[in-house]
Amino acid sequence: MNKIFVPNAIATLTRLFYSSTTTNEYLAMRTAQFYIEDLKLLQDVEAVALAIENQNAFALMSKFKLFDYKAAERIEIALSASGYTEADLNAMNIEF
Repeated sequence: MNKIFVPNAIATLTRLFYSSTTTNEYLAMRTAQFYIEDLKLLQDVEAVALAIENQNAFALMSKFKLFDYKAAERIEIALSASGYTEADLNAMNIEF
């Protein structure tokens, strides 16, 4: 996926999974599947980590692990390199 679109993809997935007005698990999962498998969202680890950090969308990590565990682990490593500890990431991984 082009780096320009990564922040929009993260924002869209956050809204689909966690916004009280648009919560629809099926639609959110299908959109995540399309972004991850077809558009290769998780391919650019640094861009995804930056977008997640900027938008405080850490809760998406558990969803990403369902589709590509290895890529999600690399993103978590990139986030921990930004100064977040594993405990910080787990604490921020609370679904709301």
